[in-house]
Amino acid sequence: MIVRVGRGLDKLIKILGGISAAAILALMLLTTCDVVLRYLLGAPIKGAYEISEVFFLSAVFLGLSYTQVFGEHVRVDLIISRLPANAARIVEVLILFLALLMYGLFAWAGAKAFWASFATGEYRWGLISIPLWPAKFMIPLGVGVLCFRFISEIVTKVRQIFAKESA
Repeated sequence: MIVRVGRGLDKLIKILGGISAAAILALMLLTTCDVVLRYLLGAPIKGAYEISEVFFLSAVFLGLSYTQVFGEHVRVDLIISRLPANAARIVEVLILFLALLMYGLFAWAGAKAFWASFATGEYRWGLISIPLWPAKFMIPLGVGVLCFRFISEIVTKVRQIFAKESA
């Protein structure tokens, strides 16, 4: 059961990572086209700035869990690298648990902000008006999946700790 959930989570994380990469590509293309059109033709893309905000939030928050899968988030191994393997796992579990608490609160606050934006029909007014709730949805979605990844890693490391102690 846990293995199936883990595989499903990994598939979701890969999909979100792909969407994040696509958002980065779209952001680069939109910005490049906007700059070229602005300086060559004097006609920038209307709403490019507003649309780029959605792409940016998608790129950042949907890529969080994908980055965690590969252990690419910034971390300092100065102390952990000097500990015995089991002690290092225990410290990593504590760090993951603290990260889960912090990001869990962030996901909850982001979900509240998304829901308020969705319920009120909040718009970003600029050259064009676009709804804000899709951009705000990326925050709790990305951070929420990251929290599930933290839980998965905690379970894996706790299993490793107890497997080593019983051996």
